[in-house]
Formats: sequence, structure tokens, C-alpha cells
Amino acid sequence: MTKIAWPVVLLIALAACHQPTPAEKAASAFAVTPLQPADGADLTGCITRIARAGTTDGSRIFIEDSLQGGAKGYIRINGHPAKVTMSTGGSDSIHSVRSFVDASGKLSVVESYNISEAKTGQNIRPLTGQLIVTWKGGTQTIPIGGARACIDAP
Repeated sequence: MTKIAWPVVLLIALAACHQPTPAEKAASAFAVTPLQPADGADLTGCITRIARAGTTDGSRIFIEDSLQGGAKGYIRINGHPAKVTMSTGGSDSIHSVRSFVDASGKLSVVESYNISEAKTGQNIRPLTGQLIVTWKGGTQTIPIGGARACIDAP
């Protein structure tokens, strides 16, 4: 029989006994829900539309206007729309890492993705990466796919 040190057994036992506090449960219990067609209707120029990785139904969970400064975006938490504004970060032709916050400061969205080349004759560039959403202290990391497209600008 293999001997296991008693501190390891104690650590395993204590970890198994931990019950999340009500605050921990509430913080992690939010849902990032699909955007509605009108969400982001005020955005113009180059638009980035983000979906959960592998989504084939056309639903999106985040949309933003791809500006380098003052970018705006939309996300839905538990079915409720939230407008966010870029606070830090930037992008180049192949990478983007940018942070967005809502007016209350309770919601933050960090997008981190790689941008692929557009197909010949198109202005839509595929992207893959992750979205890190923090709401009221809880955080979710969501693998994403999507596209950046210039709809009003060349």
C-alpha cells in the first residue's frame, strides 16, 4: 500500500468540504446570452462580431466598432443588454487585445483574438480567440470565433 502524507489527505478533505458562499455563487452564476438584432445598430465603420467558438446558428455574444480609441460595444448578461466602452488595449492587423467596461464599472469585457486574412475579393476577416467577461466579481472565459468587417468604410 502507498503511504500518503497526512497534510495531503487533510488538504484533499478540506477542499472537498468547501461550499461556495452565496456571493461566490451569485458572481459566477451569470450567463452571457445572444445579442438581439437591434443590439449595436448604432455602430458604424469596421464592425467586429463575436460568437462562441463553434457556433453555427448565426448568434453573436459581443459586437464592437473596432475603433482604436473610444470603441463601443454591446453584450447581453442574463438577457439584458449592456453597452461597454473601450478602456485599454489596441490592435494591429493580426492581433487584438482590448478591454471594455460599462458605465457602472461592474461589467468588463476583454477580447483577445488573432485576425486571419480575408478571402480574395472580400473584406471580412475571420478571428479566433477568447472573451473574458467579468460581472459583479464573477468571471467567465469563453472561446470565440467571429469576423471583422468594414461595412461603411473601405
